[in-house]
Amino acid sequence: MFNRISEVQVIGAPRDAVPQLAVLEGTVDDPDRTERVAQLALRDLRSRGYAAARLAVSRRTRCGIGLDVHVTLGPRYRIASITFDTGASNTGASDTGPSNTGASNTGASNTGPSNTGTSGTGTSLPGREAGTGAPIDPLAALEDSLGTVNTVGGVYIEYRMKRALTELERRYRDAGWLEATLGAPRTRYFADGTIAIAIPATAGRRFRIGSITAVGASPTARAAVLQTLGLHAGDYYDGPSVRTAIERARKKLDRWVELRTAIAGDRPRVDVEAIMDTGNTGDARDTRDTRDTRATRDTPAPREPRP
Repeated sequence: MFNRISEVQVIGAPRDAVPQLAVLEGTVDDPDRTERVAQLALRDLRSRGYAAARLAVSRRTRCGIGLDVHVTLGPRYRIASITFDTGASNTGASDTGPSNTGASNTGASNTGPSNTGTSGTGTSLPGREAGTGAPIDPLAALEDSLGTVNTVGGVYIEYRMKRALTELERRYRDAGWLEATLGAPRTRYFADGTIAIAIPATAGRRFRIGSITAVGASPTARAAVLQTLGLHAGDYYDGPSVRTAIERARKKLDRWVELRTAIAGDRPRVDVEAIMDTGNTGDARDTRDTRDTRATRDTPAPREPRP
């Protein structure tokens, strides 16, 4: 015989604040399932801005099985600012959780942060989109759920923010900022229900293409692949353009070409090497000596500006 939950009573908040638990009324009693649903309900509350929310479920067994759901919502927080901290002050900073509000937060006042935008201490993040050259908008890259999550005025969801930062870091590296790193976001909660988010950011150097070489096959084939790639030493490294170039070479030359990249020592240079297969019939028409299996397309790279 199965025992059913005869009543779900929500205490401390409206019943529709935790609909995941409310709908358990009338279902078969399963304590393990109830615990899982309670965790989902708490996660949902926090995704709606109740960062300090707490939830506990107790069971009653007199006159049937009942669930008492005790909910403490706390203030509903909204993001007041998102800054990218590119200065030395990144080191050693820590989060201040939603229960630590007020002036004790490293000099912050209860009125919340007044600085909004993308720039922090030090140099603001550089950036143009790889391939198109359009400026990278870091704030736009972090927005989620149609502009209601992880944006100024919206709610903060940590795991979505971290996922967005991983993608934003990839975009910067694709645009040539191969040393770019974005750290875990640091949050400061204020008594007026606002959050200030600081993201440690390091741009590093922007890399250019160093040497471009082709390996394998015949001299004619190697020269053809270098011409088809259309890459030039000294240009800024552009991930999408490099990937497009290798696909273009494969289709036009009808042979498999692999591309290998390597950092050129301690210089902000990326050496590009096209590795070609040697099984195509096109090589049979080339009777020249193929013992020299490397072709190079180097042009002088521009000098780096002096500091």
